[in-house]
Amino acid sequence: MSLFIRWCMVAVVVLAFSSPAHAQVEKVGTAAVKFLTLDSNARVAGLASSASSYTDLGAFSALTNQASMVFVDGTGAVGVSYARYFADMTLFSAALVWNLGDNGAIGLGVHSLLSGDIPFTTATDPLHVGDTAGQNFSVTDMAIGPSYARRLTDSFSVGGSLKFVSEGTSGATGFDRTSRAIAVDAGTIYTTDYRNFRIGATFQNFGPDMQFIDDSSARDLLPTTFRIGVAGEPAELPVGSVMISAEIWKLREYESVVNLGIEYWVNDYIAGRVGWKGGYSGGEDEGVSAGAGLRFSQGELSLNVDYAYTQFELLDDIHRISIGVGF
Repeated sequence: MSLFIRWCMVAVVVLAFSSPAHAQVEKVGTAAVKFLTLDSNARVAGLASSASSYTDLGAFSALTNQASMVFVDGTGAVGVSYARYFADMTLFSAALVWNLGDNGAIGLGVHSLLSGDIPFTTATDPLHVGDTAGQNFSVTDMAIGPSYARRLTDSFSVGGSLKFVSEGTSGATGFDRTSRAIAVDAGTIYTTDYRNFRIGATFQNFGPDMQFIDDSSARDLLPTTFRIGVAGEPAELPVGSVMISAEIWKLREYESVVNLGIEYWVNDYIAGRVGWKGGYSGGEDEGVSAGAGLRFSQGELSLNVDYAYTQFELLDDIHRISIGVGF
């Protein structure tokens, strides 16, 4: 397939998924396990979720775009990420990637959202002072699964993952509920030598509907999402380098979302980031995002420490921190 045909296909996909569907009815709130669409690490969050075309995400490539796992240097990489989410919830992610050389790369990713203790109430005891006093329950969302990626050419790589997804409650006697499903992710990355320009695309959270009520025909959709993004270095700088990225999301229950990010590295050791989301999130509550990163190398070992801040108008601001190690 010629380079011209590839670029034509990319242009058609971008136009198709960026066009607003005003004639369609938005299905807001109809998807289950929405934690699957939350950023898995601080670097991606600082760039307003516009990093699926990045090739240097380390272990977190297993959770962002599996195709980029083939760019992990050395033997492999491991990473963990933590954020105190809304209402004292905990957002935690961890990933491992192992470089197989010419045979590609394998990975394992975990993404979870933990609610912590929630007071258990009923219609007859809404204030948690009667029969339900002292009773709590919690909600646990988790996705875990293996990934694989491989280069098809020097410029084009593909990858995917199989995820076991669960969402359930526990703690309140007689009211424990858990729903499970199997979901699939798939991703591609195309790289060029011109200005380090890259195109990344992912199709995430594809699978069967989930059922939360026994003996019911009601089903909840998975938050299937298509993402296509680009990144590149628009100009050479006397000190450091700047990367600009843009990404379009097509969510199952929303119109298209546009995310923009800028990352500036000083001598490849210190980074500053800023990002902005447009569409359903940026237009309603979420503001700008910002972040910083540090990168150290010693022999075959490398250490990345990233921080991100996301501003919200109605909800509490979110702080994230991630640590990645290459070996």
